[in-house]
Amino acid sequence: MARLGIIGAGHVGEIVAYTAALRGGYNEIVLYDIDEKRLDGVVSDLEDANRFYPHDTAFIAGTIEDVAKAKEIVVASGRIPENAQRRDEFKNNHEDVKDYIPKIMAAGFDGVFVVVTNPCDAIAYAVWKYSGLDASRVIGSGTALDSERSQTILARTYGVSVHSVNSMMLGEHGDSQFLPYSQVKINHIPFDQYIEENNLTADKDAIEESVVYRGHRAFFGKGSTQYGIANTVNDILDAVHFDSKKSLQVSALHTGEYGVDDVFVSTPCVIGKDGIEKIITLNLTDEEMEKYRKSAETVRSYQASVE
Repeated sequence: MARLGIIGAGHVGEIVAYTAALRGGYNEIVLYDIDEKRLDGVVSDLEDANRFYPHDTAFIAGTIEDVAKAKEIVVASGRIPENAQRRDEFKNNHEDVKDYIPKIMAAGFDGVFVVVTNPCDAIAYAVWKYSGLDASRVIGSGTALDSERSQTILARTYGVSVHSVNSMMLGEHGDSQFLPYSQVKINHIPFDQYIEENNLTADKDAIEESVVYRGHRAFFGKGSTQYGIANTVNDILDAVHFDSKKSLQVSALHTGEYGVDDVFVSTPCVIGKDGIEKIITLNLTDEEMEKYRKSAETVRSYQASVE
């Protein structure tokens, strides 16, 4: 029996559960939330769509102990402060993680955490510290979603299919992330070459800025992001669950890569049944390397209170 655990039945936890059910990888999906009334409503609503999933899926309004029996747990709890500032968000969410992660471990969890709670890089670091697991078994969703956003915006800007764009965002899942144009390809052609051959122009800074602030557009417009994050998280879950050895842009603990140490930031990683199997180091320009290291230091400044 394949079981997925989700901590937090808010907008993100709910849509992650729904998307997982639609993909059909799990027989049981267990959600836990301190708001028992909302949790009951979410589970009931998810159950009512059971005939439309690929197979019958049991949704459980569970306890910490129930969630701990899963092989993969999505950390999706969280409170967003009114000012939407990452530093204040970390203070709130860190306290919650510090409370429940040791309880999950005490209940016998021995799988892989996928951390979505923001600021997800620093929270992933906290989950790693408080769980005592090997760092490879803690995956931050990081810039997986931001990378999808970059492909969407580049495709729209240059009038091509999103499937014809290869691009990614690196660093923090936050304002210091950046778009490494040295890695971008459109129709399999390096970005600068594509622009030149097609007599186009590129406002690289504007494109990057529109990616960075796209999440703010969704949050301030509708109160949350859901569809993109649900699918990117489920891509990560699928890579673990099916041991697919897939390369995704996720947040991983660095131990010297890019000159960065003891901090979770995003770069392509190979993901399989045991979590992160390989951190891929890209051939970045000097300018991009500097941006990467600065972004890592931004994340480090949040996690100083992690014991």
